[in-house]
Amino acid sequence: MADCVQTWRRQLRIQELVNIAKEKLESGTEITLVYENLDAIMVSKWKSIPTTRKQYLDSVKKVLVNQNMLKV
Repeated sequence: MADCVQTWRRQLRIQELVNIAKEKLESGTEITLVYENLDAIMVSKWKSIPTTRKQYLDSVKKVLVNQNMLKV
């Protein structure tokens, strides 16, 4: 059961980060600044460790590429 809660929490956090990234990209913010902003959010809001932040950023990148927000 704990795995379900962790998976659910992870998905919610990634979706929140994707929404923030979309807003920033649509407003014309440079992608490197968007990633720095997302990293800062993860540290301040969730106290995420570096490996978790990297996993979340990788997931956000995949979602943005799939939604044609980013070009590979």
